Amino acid sequence: MIKRIITSIIFLLLVNTAFGQDREMLDNRILYTKYTIADFFNDSTKWVWELDVVYRRQSELGQTDFWSNPLRQSIRPWIAYQFTKLTRVSLNPIGVYYSAPRFPLDSDLDRPFERELRTTLQINNYAYYGRFNFTHRMRFESRWRGIDNQEWEGISANRTNHNFRFRYRLRTRIPLNTNYFYTNKTWYISQYSEIHVEFGRDFGTNYFSQNRNYLGLGYRFWDWVRVELGYLHQYNTRGNNFQYDLSRGPMFYLFIDLMSKTEMRR
Repeated sequence: MIKRIITSIIFLLLVNTAFGQDREMLDNRILYTKYTIADFFNDSTKWVWELDVVYRRQSELGQTDFWSNPLRQSIRPWIAYQFTKLTRVSLNPIGVYYSAPRFPLDSDLDRPFERELRTTLQINNYAYYGRFNFTHRMRFESRWRGIDNQEWEGISANRTNHNFRFRYRLRTRIPLNTNYFYTNKTWYISQYSEIHVEFGRDFGTNYFSQNRNYLGLGYRFWDWVRVELGYLHQYNTRGNNFQYDLSRGPMFYLFIDLMSKTEMRR
């Protein structure tokens, strides 16, 4: 079933791209950062707690100073279960998001900030082919947008907007100086591509809301701590299905995969 869904999404995305060559691309320079911490509740359980914080900045009207304006802040607590060594299912009951509109056009400057609540179910499945580490990630999101009932394009003035979103990401990580991604002091290349598909009561007509692509270099230290720095290239479809925000710029990650196992070695 999942394979059929993914195949259909990829097919429709290719069709959508093929017929969208005359659409307008709006330049949006960005800086993305994400901080993630996780651990098992104890040494004898498969239950995991996780927390991630996202902070993003953006340019204004196509300028190159990607740090000049806020774009998003969010915090998400997770509860997860490690079904097998290679499969983890996580639930974020409520995540809180505070987002600015993207600012490539003069008319965007008058649009208000938006608060959003989101519930997310996530499935991560890992696979190894030699030294290559692949991750299939599927997310099912229930989104309550405009919870302050602010009136702007796409948000009703008297009620909260609600829709669902399905996200699929394929990520590859390649160790450079060791044979195994989880070896301490490993340098690695990280790459992923992700598509976002909207549906539900208030999704509008832009089914393919986003396509995100990333390439970066990472380093593992203290056994279970990692940092990554890379470049993000992302398309966001606007509600008119004619204009796309082309967001591009650096992205920084900090991961603490297992907090209790981290060792600050001298």
